[in-house]
Amino acid sequence: MDGIISLSKREKRYQFFYLVCMLLVALIVLGVIFFRKFESPFSGTDVLDIQLLSQKNKFVKQQEIVAPLLQNTFTKISILKVEKPQPFVENDIKNSINDIANSFQGTDIYDMRKEAYLQIANFYKMYFEDKKIAAKKTENIRLFEQQFQECSIGFKDKEQELTQKKNAMLSRTN
Repeated sequence: MDGIISLSKREKRYQFFYLVCMLLVALIVLGVIFFRKFESPFSGTDVLDIQLLSQKNKFVKQQEIVAPLLQNTFTKISILKVEKPQPFVENDIKNSINDIANSFQGTDIYDMRKEAYLQIANFYKMYFEDKKIAAKKTENIRLFEQQFQECSIGFKDKEQELTQKKNAMLSRTN
């Protein structure tokens, strides 16, 4: 039987759509069989993005709490005069600096920006120490000027006494 079976155009279209549909069904069934235990790479990134956003939100909230403390501490240090600070003011500034350094210690924030607050606290500590050193140097300069004045007054008195003695001795010898 060598007979050729010919199909009409309509039957050829139906057969083509039938084969395409069978191919799609086969691909879907095989895809489900092979990929049912396969974990999607996109599901993990969504979780990481959500965690990252929650960490950023926690950091922003903590930063809003710490921002006034930063400003107040800097203002306290900046307004120090060249005189030695009072002990209670000095203690208050030290406590504020320690509060800044420890502002993210008790929180479960894993943002790298929190390390900057330790650096800010170290800068404030250095700035405060520089202010104290400047105050100490100013105090020493005032003390030395006062001692110089007292010494120069005493020197002038001694110089006058010596000139009077010298004049007295010269007047006796003449």
